[in-house]
Amino acid sequence: MELYPTHNDLPQATREQIIELLNARLADAIDLYTQTKQAHWNVKGPAFIALHELFDQVAEAVEDYADLLAERAVQLGGVALGTARVAAEKSSLYEYPLSITTWFVEAHLQADK
Repeated sequence: MELYPTHNDLPQATREQIIELLNARLADAIDLYTQTKQAHWNVKGPAFIALHELFDQVAEAVEDYADLLAERAVQLGGVALGTARVAAEKSSLYEYPLSITTWFVEAHLQADK
């Protein structure tokens, strides 16, 4: 991995490992953000407003953490790999089922099967 010059005094091999880990978590964070927005946009039922707002708050927090991960990778001399295509390819998260529109436990248990 080619790194950009930085004033960071960590050894290059250490920075490379950290950048790789940061980019892996960045992919997860971007995926989590989009999956949370999927739930936010599609939730229905008697608890709609509470869940709609909760999903939005979670998405905002995840977006902030994604930003921190990306910026740290760049500070270490790397490149933040933060496109949707990279996230889709590299994420370690399970896919949130697109058919879930309610927050009933049964819907989520059935989705795991």
